[in-house]
Amino acid sequence: MSAARRTPRPVSVASFAQSPNVRRDKEHNEVEMLMPVIAEVFGNIGITKDDVDFICSGSTDYLIGGPFSFVMALDAVGVWPPRAESHVEMDGAWALYEAWVLLQEGEIDAALVYSFGRSSLGDLSEILALQLDPYYLAPLWPDPVSLAALQARALIDAGKATEADFAEVAARSRKSALANPNAQVANDTPADRLLAEEYVVSPLRRHE
Repeated sequence: MSAARRTPRPVSVASFAQSPNVRRDKEHNEVEMLMPVIAEVFGNIGITKDDVDFICSGSTDYLIGGPFSFVMALDAVGVWPPRAESHVEMDGAWALYEAWVLLQEGEIDAALVYSFGRSSLGDLSEILALQLDPYYLAPLWPDPVSLAALQARALIDAGKATEADFAEVAARSRKSALANPNAQVANDTPADRLLAEEYVVSPLRRHE
């Protein structure tokens, strides 16, 4: 007989902060980017890091172009005295999920979750290719825009989406971004106008 399903423990986000999304940042390191955001999170609700039971970060060393980047980022939170901490080589949503699991298990009552990415240390079009199959795809060195185009083409050929569907998603996302002052691309452009424009305004060059 299977065990009765346990009622999920209610979990809420008490505070949220975000730094501006920019295409390239050559002036700030990971700690300098994170410290203002973390200070804002705590300032919004009047607590400190000593009030949280668990810290989880999400980042990708591929984007940053250096191994164990999360170790340096911990300086933005403070690593002394030692505290329960974890890192996922993924995005902030995955880090939030890990914290949510611990909250469901009752191991913690409050968590700090943050994510970051800084691609300025390398050429993003080259770095992202390293995530691909090392024998067949990575040697071709495709850039992210080309890979996205191939994925879109595969969905269109399979009859699972149309170019109009993609344009609707882009139009909706850009319009929603108008409410976020930290968004990089925000405008109210109808989907039909996006379809009439060039999809790629300027090719992603290997070296900028």
